[in-house]
Amino acid sequence: MKKLLLSGVLCCSLLSLSSVYAQKKSETPKYITNVEGVKEYSLNNGLKILLIPDASQSNMVVNIVYNVGSRNEGYGEKGMAHLLEHMLFKSTKNLGDIKKMLSDKGGNANGTTWLDRTNYYEVFPSNDENLKWSIEMEADRMINATILQTDLDKEFSVVRNEFEIGENDPDRILQERIVSAAYLWHNYGRSTIGSKEDIERVKANTLRTFYEKYYQPDNATLIIAGKFDEQKALQYAGQYFGAIPKPKRLLDKTYTIEPAQDGEKFVELKRAGDSKNIGALYHTVSYADKDYAAVDALGEILTADPSGYLYKSMIETQKASNIYFWQPTTRDASYIYFGVSVPNDKDVKAVNETFRAELDKIATTQYTDQDVSRAKAKLIKSIDAEKNNTISFAINLTEIIGSGDYRLGFLYRDAVEKLTKEDIQRVAEKYFRSNNRTVGIFIPSKDEVRVKPAEFTDEQIVSLTKEYKGKAVEKEAAPFEASIKNLKQNLVEGKLTNGAKYGLIKKEIKGGKVQASFKFPVSNEKELAGKTDTGGILAQLLKTGTKTRTKEQIQDRLDELKSSINFNFSRQTLSINISTYKESFKEVMGILGDLLTNSTFPQNELTKTINEYNTYLESSLNDPQAVAFTEIVRQTTKYPKDSFFYTQTIPEQIDAFKKVKQSEIVDFYQNILGGNNGVGSVVGDLDPKSTAEILENTFGKWNSKSKYEIAFPTYFETTKLDKEIITPDKENAVAVGRISFKMDRKNPDYPAFVMANEMLGSGGFLSARIPMRLREKEGISYGAGSFTDVPINNDTASWSYYAFLNPTKKNAVEAAAKEEIAKAIKDGFTAEELKTNLKSWQNERKTRLGIDNTLMDLVNTNLQYGVPLEDYDALEEKVKALKVEEVNAVLKKYLSLDKMSSIYAGDFNKK
Repeated sequence: MKKLLLSGVLCCSLLSLSSVYAQKKSETPKYITNVEGVKEYSLNNGLKILLIPDASQSNMVVNIVYNVGSRNEGYGEKGMAHLLEHMLFKSTKNLGDIKKMLSDKGGNANGTTWLDRTNYYEVFPSNDENLKWSIEMEADRMINATILQTDLDKEFSVVRNEFEIGENDPDRILQERIVSAAYLWHNYGRSTIGSKEDIERVKANTLRTFYEKYYQPDNATLIIAGKFDEQKALQYAGQYFGAIPKPKRLLDKTYTIEPAQDGEKFVELKRAGDSKNIGALYHTVSYADKDYAAVDALGEILTADPSGYLYKSMIETQKASNIYFWQPTTRDASYIYFGVSVPNDKDVKAVNETFRAELDKIATTQYTDQDVSRAKAKLIKSIDAEKNNTISFAINLTEIIGSGDYRLGFLYRDAVEKLTKEDIQRVAEKYFRSNNRTVGIFIPSKDEVRVKPAEFTDEQIVSLTKEYKGKAVEKEAAPFEASIKNLKQNLVEGKLTNGAKYGLIKKEIKGGKVQASFKFPVSNEKELAGKTDTGGILAQLLKTGTKTRTKEQIQDRLDELKSSINFNFSRQTLSINISTYKESFKEVMGILGDLLTNSTFPQNELTKTINEYNTYLESSLNDPQAVAFTEIVRQTTKYPKDSFFYTQTIPEQIDAFKKVKQSEIVDFYQNILGGNNGVGSVVGDLDPKSTAEILENTFGKWNSKSKYEIAFPTYFETTKLDKEIITPDKENAVAVGRISFKMDRKNPDYPAFVMANEMLGSGGFLSARIPMRLREKEGISYGAGSFTDVPINNDTASWSYYAFLNPTKKNAVEAAAKEEIAKAIKDGFTAEELKTNLKSWQNERKTRLGIDNTLMDLVNTNLQYGVPLEDYDALEEKVKALKVEEVNAVLKKYLSLDKMSSIYAGDFNKK
């Protein structure tokens, strides 16, 4: 299920369910162990409980993981686990409408299904009410979901639409076919989203049987992480989950083992698409196997940019434009998959033969200590980054729990840290054989040394993990209240000698993490005319080498420091985002300074970057989403082609990138870029004085030779338009509409317009009208909603709606969306809608304020535009004071179907 942004505060009483549980005996969870801050408890009914406290968070997450996924599906049940996930957002016998409550409650909620597990989580601002409600709700839908046939009749079309969206991605479909061909018997060869026919035909009673079998406490792990009261968490878990009896049924073990592959397999997929892709799969091992870490490291050694062996042979030589790998985290024997993108001007069959020849070298290549060190640094950097983001860590534990036990993640890390080149050499020779590969035709041969993956029993996993204690528990970060008042109290502002301004947000982040965000506006509309593409390419080339460091050295050192530097250039602003750690901040900023002043922009890197960009763009030529969202901007703005506000067609983008020259990149770098008009924010437990010195050394003398003058967009009034674009043989379609008007955020109508948009399409999917009508009531769209663009420093604003749909539902979606918009404009909203959406909106903002990126954005906006930090709270006060009549008047003032331009992209010739 895709990510759902839910908003609001629970306003109804839950006395009915509370009284039910109050009548049953509460149980105190039993303490089991503490592994590096992950505290394990259990209940008598078999439920596992993991607590991961982090006082530095202002949010918390409740995540429940069920050990059931597509691996557990039988004949005629393909997609049942995923369909059931959708149905558990419907209703329960005790609480009623789950989606409505989640929508009212707010925050960030989701449910996902994969090969070995299904999970449901909610991220909310930290308080006892949210904690209690989340635990109570998850306990109720564990055993009391209604699973009505009427709900299923609506939801299967939504799931089918989700299926169709994936069918538009050639690389994804190729991977799905290769995986299917690679597995003869095991269910890992079947897509989790399932068979469209099974999804359409399954009945509610069959789905209920599946639900009652697997959705039980002895098959689940409850995770609570972030900032919360541990004792109350245990109390609520004991109260609500402890009241659920241990099931009498015994879960049968899955016992299908994939036999050793006995020859190379090849898949040729022919269907509509605009990109050329190659994939290769090798059977490997389960996550519990120590070889898993070695195979992961080998994948990095082979594909890393710029040091990877396959990267050098395929990308450096420009035979392909992109290469990646991944190895799923699974309970049973897994696989490693390599994906390659091929430019349209290349012969994909010839490139495939070259690729297979390079793959054949993997087993015989002599790997070096530097290869292993580089790969370990990258993997450990990723592991640490995830562990130090408590909310994400708790959610990502889902995969590891699905693979057998949460402690396997720590064992994997330990295995990575111990890797040697002998381990890499061993797994290369063992698994990377042509007869263990799926990419080509079947070739009969004799005397093959076949690879048979080892089986791991539950008992073996218990033996591996039961005595594991992990490393020492890290020091807990200090609490940080999510409020503007607290932000101001912990904000230190400064100015560099060249005029650039910065803000240091003093906040401890788990693991000593430091985040930074910088914005450097440059030049003027005249000097930037026709240079948009040059700036965009330049930003991607800033890490490809300097006078003192090669691209490889830059990436290696950043990986060793567990740090990253990312650049982006749009219109007239260079954006820089940094992720690092307290002890590495000075060195990382030194590397950044080198990139900003000494970059060399090698011609071969420019060629590769353009090749990669254009290969991606070629794959988007007939993608309904890319086509629709590009065309709606083109139809509603009429800039000259050399303006950086002009929106290019995809073919124009491809052509423009081909024309970018190295001399233009160098000229832009030397004369346009500079930091003298910049702003930036840093979040971390840093010393203000040393931070000021580091920032001064990095940016203080970096000045642009071009005079900076901010450029403002032109207002173009939209007119009524309904344009249809055919994208042949695409399973999904997109509808998008836009209305332009004049408004900035200081406009007295802005607060009312914010709530009008919230109620019309941006709020919760059971409180906003467009998603409620299209998804919930009629089931004709997987995703629908609205969004606004109201700027800070000019009055060129817009409102847009969107919907993803089956092409055959185009007329129904168009009619339903316009009816809802027309009805809202004519009759307005009700006071109850305003009340519900106000609470939802407030809670969503509270959640957002607990995110470091939000804090940096607020400070940067203050530094760049002079917007007081207090405006964040002031807007909320203005919105709270609104009357529904004011909201309705503003909606009618700014929106009109007679001024809405709409684009529909898809294969509308389908029947």
